[in-house]
Amino acid sequence: MISYLYALKPQVRKTIGVVYLLVIALLSLWPSNSLPHIPLFPGVDKLVHICMYLGLSFLACWIYDICHQRLRFICTLLTAVFMYGALMEVLQHTMHNGRGFDFKDMIANLIGAIIGALIYTCLDRMKMGKSDCLSGE
Repeated sequence: MISYLYALKPQVRKTIGVVYLLVIALLSLWPSNSLPHIPLFPGVDKLVHICMYLGLSFLACWIYDICHQRLRFICTLLTAVFMYGALMEVLQHTMHNGRGFDFKDMIANLIGAIIGALIYTCLDRMKMGKSDCLSGE
């Protein structure tokens, strides 16, 4: 499965990434009264933010194949993912669609972005046959 992901052409990867960005924008900016209210547990929205931005970060790493890049590039990529999340929060506040700015959502986005980059790094190292996915070798 991992080798299949790496076999996809860069243009396909970029298209998947753009579609994912649009899905996040749609879900983030959709009026709150139009969303279904499904009571699960307190804080579930933060878990949703973590998952959405984990996926975005993973896709960004996959698109740019970050494991062969310098730490500076990875930090830039994580900053871009974080800023996209911050933009969504600002737009929620300014659009007056029943949603508002939440700093905790931005923190959840950042946590998800970091986890996504770590998962990608681990998968890439597994592909290369290295057992310790977090070492800097």
